[in-house]
Amino acid sequence: MAGLSVILLVIWNLTDPLPPAWDEAQHLLQAQAFGSHVGRFRWDPLWWQQFLHLNQRYPPLTYWLGIPLAAWHPFSRADGQLLNLLALGILAGVTQRIGWRVYASAGMGWLAAGLLLLYPGVTSLAHVYMLELMLVLAVALAFWAMLAYWQDPSWGATVGVGAAGAAVLLTKWTGILFLLLPLAVLVGRACLRALRAKSWRRGIPLAQVVLGMAVTLLLCWPWYGANWLFVLSNGFGYADTAHYYITCAAGSLCWWTTYLRWLPQQMSPFLCGLPLLALWPWGWDAKQGLAGIWSEVRQGSRQAELALLLTYLSGYGLYTLVTIKDIRFTLPLLPLLAVLSAGGIRRAWGWLQERSQTSLWCQGLYQAWPWLGLGLGSLALWSFGQPLTPGVAPLWAGIQMQWQGQHPEQELTDWIGYLVQPHLTTTLGVIPNTEGISSETLTYLAALHQWPLTFRAAGQTPWPELELSLLDGFIDAEGEMGIVGPYEAAKEQIRQSLQTGSQWRVDLPVHLPAVGRLQTYYPQQPRVTVQNSPVEVAEVVLDRITPIPDLGIPAWKLHWQGPARDLAQTLVWADLEDEQGQIVAERAWVLGQNRLQLNQTGHWIVEEILALPPTDLPELEGDKISGILHLNWHPPQGIQQSLSLPWTASPAFLSTPPPKGSLLWADPLFLLQQAAHAAAVGNLEGLSLYLNAWTTLQYPTFLTDPDRALTRQLLEGAGQRAAERGDLAQQIQSHYQQGLMLVALLQPHSAQTHFQQIVELDPADDWARAYLAFLRVFFTHTLDGWGEWRAELGYLVRPFCQEEERDPVLAQVCSVF
Repeated sequence: MAGLSVILLVIWNLTDPLPPAWDEAQHLLQAQAFGSHVGRFRWDPLWWQQFLHLNQRYPPLTYWLGIPLAAWHPFSRADGQLLNLLALGILAGVTQRIGWRVYASAGMGWLAAGLLLLYPGVTSLAHVYMLELMLVLAVALAFWAMLAYWQDPSWGATVGVGAAGAAVLLTKWTGILFLLLPLAVLVGRACLRALRAKSWRRGIPLAQVVLGMAVTLLLCWPWYGANWLFVLSNGFGYADTAHYYITCAAGSLCWWTTYLRWLPQQMSPFLCGLPLLALWPWGWDAKQGLAGIWSEVRQGSRQAELALLLTYLSGYGLYTLVTIKDIRFTLPLLPLLAVLSAGGIRRAWGWLQERSQTSLWCQGLYQAWPWLGLGLGSLALWSFGQPLTPGVAPLWAGIQMQWQGQHPEQELTDWIGYLVQPHLTTTLGVIPNTEGISSETLTYLAALHQWPLTFRAAGQTPWPELELSLLDGFIDAEGEMGIVGPYEAAKEQIRQSLQTGSQWRVDLPVHLPAVGRLQTYYPQQPRVTVQNSPVEVAEVVLDRITPIPDLGIPAWKLHWQGPARDLAQTLVWADLEDEQGQIVAERAWVLGQNRLQLNQTGHWIVEEILALPPTDLPELEGDKISGILHLNWHPPQGIQQSLSLPWTASPAFLSTPPPKGSLLWADPLFLLQQAAHAAAVGNLEGLSLYLNAWTTLQYPTFLTDPDRALTRQLLEGAGQRAAERGDLAQQIQSHYQQGLMLVALLQPHSAQTHFQQIVELDPADDWARAYLAFLRVFFTHTLDGWGEWRAELGYLVRPFCQEEERDPVLAQVCSVF
């Protein structure tokens, strides 16, 4: 029956027509990111740093195991399912070894392994690429290693416990909750052994404990040491998503029994009662009383069963105390229940065998026992193929959809292919966030074909106008929005702006049976267009500049020609001066508004709109104002070039600027600039929001995006220009921007240099000094002695201590430093 379960799993894998949704698509994208990064391997400390920081939300072991496939081609759900089949086979083998350790019988171990493969919760996990199946395997390995150490406390078993504990932590850090009780028991037993040992042997048990901890620390340190701050912040923010899971009031009977009520879905309604057979005292004589039960418990296998039961109860209790509850969270306990079920079956069978000679009823049950087992296994398969995660069709529903010619994933993929714009990278906002269509699903499907498309969930910031101006278009679908996130009003405002604003046009709607009517919105006037050049141009040339007189702000259309590779890496700076020589607007960007595909061949003609909304205009007197536009551009191959031309505008023209949310207001560096402004005034919430939006809204994977190097050069050039003008305020802002970018790139030593520059330019900037102290204390550790540490901690808390309202804890800290 277990083999039939595996066959059905393969059929399910082949026939499920739905695309991955939400978390699964996100995990697949992470696996793809690791594969792409390994494909760019080089012996460089920066490469290894990026490798360790590539995913900071979840431990990376599951993604690392998929690297051999992900480095070969874009990692897909099929690759994840292949990896899961291998993991499932190993899990069955580990469960067999646990059963063998508990009952000293290989057959009992194989019975437990077979039962585990019949559990619908386990096979449902094997159908999707999530972290939980690898966590089930890692926890099972830890149980096996700890059981082996309990029975034979050798040095090899110690290393096994440490390595298995590291595997759990590197798969999902919350998995350590399953191991707390058995680890505490093992440490306590080691301490007792040390007390009972004689002479020098007393140190051996404690040395083994230290060795196990050292192995765990050694294996976990590379990732946790690099990402400890993100682990803490994600842990504190974990409870914020509880409303997606909780359906019962905290502390209620429903709350305490949540995982108990989920057992039929995890184990099948027909198998979830079998562990109770192991708890029943089959050999107990009522005349012996409690003493009989105690004598039976003291048997070796009974002690092991009791240990498994207590381990299960501790994991159940600890996970019940966790606010967030999901049916997948306690699945790592299923191997223990499978072993207990196997033991219960054997004890019940032995009890019937003993009484078959004296009871016709027991004799009948004993003879029918194999058929009862076959019937239970068959009934368990009726629960097979029921998904535990979204984006999955039940087994029989998927087969029916295939039979009826319904292929939602293929239909969605074909539609995404029509959105590709030649030579351009495109970032589209997605308004719906449903199981059928979400930004994660669409980005995953585009990445499978290596299309230059990235989808972002619309309404993920509190600034709808900002998203409207920075994203290249939007996807909308009829019906509910789905999970709206924290900024529901922003998402609704985006939808209304698209439907009623004159700045947007809608492409011909497309109807897909799985998701309904889809609409794609693009700006009426695209910022960038690209076409192949009929002639070859050796270098980047600004062919002509055409003023655009009807936009309400100073604007020009720039016509560029040149080699495709050079155009995509050309840096451009623009300054707008008034008649008095004061700069009233400026902008720095990568030619093509950061949208040209890198490393392309051929020659292109690129047209882009340069709009410079003035921030500080003089008094509008007379019938016009005038000034000079200064353009400087620096191709990757060649010298920097410049051009200046006059501009004029009427007061009436400048009094009717385009509405907020227009793409004409867009500046790819706007979010970073706002983050720098927020950092300078100590607005930590704004700093976090803007910096997070900048790194996630416009970049598929910010840490390894090739455009980040160009952006860094752009910021360095802007800082040099400010220094040449003697603009101190702009120099400080430039250092803030460069420092924050390097912080986002997880390069604290380089970021520290820029905050040091700010402190030298403006010694009174307490916030810059606090950021510098933060980097020195927590990351770079460039301090000598306790005196410097104390001084830096004082600088770190000084801005907070200057606030008028301080809580008691902060007041105490301020009094110390």
